[in-house]
Amino acid sequence: MESHEKKSDQAASEADRLAEEGSRVDKHIEEAKRDWEGKQGDSSVPGAVPDPDDEEEEPTEEQSEDGEPADSAGQ
Repeated sequence: MESHEKKSDQAASEADRLAEEGSRVDKHIEEAKRDWEGKQGDSSVPGAVPDPDDEEEEPTEEQSEDGEPADSAGQ
């Protein structure tokens, strides 16, 4: 019976440790998210603000790569 209690205690300790680690990771993610959002508003940060000249229009599902409707492409 003691081995079951010992395993139960170990599992509870591990669960507590993992919960604390999860909370720590969540805080780290939130800090990184706030930092990134702040940088996106700063045009002096390279890569944080997309360059409008670099944005290319992606073809939609209805269009093939040459801009024609997909159902008539290749006809």
